[in-house]
This record gives sequence, C-alpha cells and structure tokens, in this order.
Amino acid sequence: MAFNILVVDDEADIRELVSGILCDNGYETSVASGYVDAICSIRTKRPSLVIIDVWLGDGDRDGIRLLDAIKADHGYIPVIMMSGHGTIGTAVTAIRRGAYDFIEKPFDSRRLIMSVEKAIEASKLQAENAELKIKAKVSDSIPGKSQNVLHIRQQISRIAPLNGRCVIISPRGSDREIVARNIHNLSGRARGPFVAFNCLSTSVHQLEANLFGTELNDGASTIINPGLLEKVNGGTLFVDEIVTAPHAFQLKLLKLIKEDSFVRIGSSERISADIRIIASFPLNIQQLIEEGEVSDELYCRLNANTVKILPLKSRREDIPYLLNYFMEQVSMAYNVAPRKFSSEAVGVLNAYHWPGDTMQMKSMIEWVMTVALSGSDSSRGVITLNDLPKEIMEEDVSGIPNMKFISMVSELSIRDARETFEREYFIDQLRKFSGNISQTAKFVGMERSALHRKLRSLNIVDSKLFKMQEA
Repeated sequence: MAFNILVVDDEADIRELVSGILCDNGYETSVASGYVDAICSIRTKRPSLVIIDVWLGDGDRDGIRLLDAIKADHGYIPVIMMSGHGTIGTAVTAIRRGAYDFIEKPFDSRRLIMSVEKAIEASKLQAENAELKIKAKVSDSIPGKSQNVLHIRQQISRIAPLNGRCVIISPRGSDREIVARNIHNLSGRARGPFVAFNCLSTSVHQLEANLFGTELNDGASTIINPGLLEKVNGGTLFVDEIVTAPHAFQLKLLKLIKEDSFVRIGSSERISADIRIIASFPLNIQQLIEEGEVSDELYCRLNANTVKILPLKSRREDIPYLLNYFMEQVSMAYNVAPRKFSSEAVGVLNAYHWPGDTMQMKSMIEWVMTVALSGSDSSRGVITLNDLPKEIMEEDVSGIPNMKFISMVSELSIRDARETFEREYFIDQLRKFSGNISQTAKFVGMERSALHRKLRSLNIVDSKLFKMQEA
C-alpha cells in the first residue's frame, strides 16, 4: 500500500523538491500552499503523514497553528515540521505540541526519508496498540439495557464455563464478535488465544490455506506455513460469516469438529486440535439450510448453545449506550477527544432504521469524527444534526405509524419519553407554520417568550430542519 503524504509549504520550489524526493522513494504525495488548503486536503484525502513548514507566510509561525489544528482533530496523523529559520526554541515548541520530528532546511534527502519512515512506523504501532486496547475493552461488557442484551449477558454467563461449541444468530453487522470475545474471556480458555476468522473477508482460494495451513515438499526440503488452527490451539476460534464459505470448506470444518484434528493442505499428517469453536449465522439460517447453502450437520454440530442478537432497530433503547460505546472506541483509535451527541441528534439516530446494524453506527461515528468535524471547533464538544451523514438526515421518518412511535417511546423512561414527544411535536408545529414563531406560539397556546424557552430547553433553536422567522 502506498502511503500518501501531504507537503505544506508556501514556496512552490520547496513543495516540488520535497514531493519529488518522496515520490522517488515510493510515496504518493499531495501539496498545499497554506493553512486553508492544508485543512481542505486533510479532510478530503486523509493523508498518512503531513510535512509542514513552520513559516507559511499566512502569519507568525502559522505552521505551528496548523500543527495544533491537526493534533486537535486528527491526532492519529503524524506531523513532521521543517524550517529554514529553525531555532532550538521553535523545535522544542513543535515537539511539545505533538510533532514527530523537526527538520532544518536545507535538509539531506536521506534524513528526510528516514524521518518519514520512522514517523509512519510509529503511527502504525500506535494504531495497533489502540486496536489492542479497544479489543481488551470490547470484552468488558455488552453495551445496552434492552431485554435482549440482558438475556445475552445471562446466556454468556451460563455458556462460557461449559467449553462447548456455540452459535451466534444475528443480523449482519451486529455485535457478534463482542459476544464471542465475552464467552472466551469468561471461559477456562481465557488465558489462551482468541482468533476471529471472517470467511467473507477472505478469498475463496485462501480460506482453507489460511485456516488449515499448507505444507510443500519439493524433495529437498519441506516448507510449512501454519494456519490459524495451530495458532489458536488451546483457545477459541470465532468463525464469522460461515454461510459465505463454499460447501467443501464447510465439510472440512465439519470433519475438524468430528475428529478434533486436521491436516495441512499438501500433508497427510493429522494434527490434534484443542479448540473451542464459536460460529455466527444470519437470522434466516433455517431458510439457508433448507436451500442447501449451509450444511445441516455442520450447523447441528456447532449448535450446542445458541445466542441470538436482535437487529438494532428492534432494541432502540440500546442506541444511546452504543453511541457512547463506539464514540469511546473511535476516539481511542484515532487519538481524538470524544464528543457528545445533541439530544436532537440522538432523537434522529433513535428513529433511523440502521440497515447495517451496529457496524454501520461505528462507521458513522468514524466518519463524523474524522471527516464531518474535520477542522471544526474542537472545543464545541457536541455533534449536532448538521454533522450527521446525508443518508441518515434524508430518511423519511415523518410517516412512522403512531403505534411504532408509541412502541419506541414505551421503552424509554417517562422523562425521556416526554422529552422525545415534545421535541417531535414542536418540530412538527414549526414545520407546519414554516418556522414562524408567532403563528406557532398562537396555535400551541403559549406566549412567544415561553415558546422560545421551551425550544431552547429541547435543543431545537439551532436546528436546520426549519428556518426561524418572526412575523
């Protein structure tokens, strides 16, 4: 994968020189001449590294201001500062404010490339460490308070110590790996490895090689490439998206379960396997079995225990908890400060149908934090309707039947249900009168000043759903 590096300098010949050196060493580059251009480029291209001149011509040490902006909103992007007027004080300031390195002009190309390589490698290690922290945190608990989540927690506590195989039935994009990790971490295998193997993200030709390993003997020597089964021995293997795997692969997995052993591709020697297998299947698994897409015997062998996760749209009371949960994950992974969703934004996200389930929610938060809020005021701290993706804001939820709305609010506390109803009611009235405050106040039977206070308390004042008017 080619890394993209953004070069920011107000001198065109310097931009071209640095960009040329980087391209000659296999990197892709983009350039910017100042603060505004750089922010726009970061928002659209999301570079792997940014190289900034301290003096951009826009103001005193404007490169330092750009460094501050990147570290505030894109903390995961490493920055190298450079200057032809370098002093020890400037270098110390840059490093203290988050720069990875400081290079003085004129610079040696080897020094530049060495710094770039180290900065990118350090960034990769930081991302990997953040991912490990996230995975460790993922195992703490299943976020939410719905009856489904409470039941799942009870099932995990019961199933985990049994050491038997388990099936997780859930919609695609749900929290299935979180459930599998919890089962592993509460089992007698917790000190052993946990490996997640996604059949959908692995090519058909590589499925068997990746899982079972390969052995090649050319007569003079034997080359062995161990598969995941050898790496997970003594632990737990989570097989995700089995329904996408070819029938031949399913039968090999069935043989592994029956015999507690396997054979590397190209070998005849059987290897014993002490592995607990947890597998995921979609909600329509019975239909897929009847249609021959899934081996009935494989499913029966795996299904010693079952955990069922309902779609997110069927457990909306979990949404606020999941928003906080994924916000914590994303802020940790990208090294940015977490933000809260406004009550109005939470209301819209509660009503959304989430076709991609919880993984869509996590992706949405990643997009909001790294794209929508890029370059915004990091002190604002609140995600509003304006920051949400277009597909969520444009979904028509005005036609939700009354019974569906009642079902949704019946799962909230009386305080939250009342606030949800009042917010929807006043937004609807304002739309009806094209945002005219006087007409709306007259219709709902309130003084205009009282209506203003009510709208502020419900966080409706700054909404873009309508245009406030006074008449």
